[in-house]
Amino acid sequence: MKPLTLLTTLLACTICIGTAEAKGHSRNRKPPVDEFKKLDKDHNGTLSPEEFAAGGKKNTPAEFAKLDKNGDGKLDRYEFSLMHKKHR
Repeated sequence: MKPLTLLTTLLACTICIGTAEAKGHSRNRKPPVDEFKKLDKDHNGTLSPEEFAAGGKKNTPAEFAKLDKNGDGKLDRYEFSLMHKKHR
């Protein structure tokens, strides 16, 4: 009976870890909301091109333009989240 309990526990842990990583919460990456808050230096709820670029090499002007779906020159949380969905 004990091997079955151990196997069940390991399976449950594996499912939990896999679910968290599938939602974008891997151990090596911050959730998109946390990353957005960190980049939003003026705390206005949007990212300017300069704030976006401070996020690293992958945050290029071309990437900003692709994500800026409404063309207002800034990224809201939804637009920023599209980058994370694309890179899964």
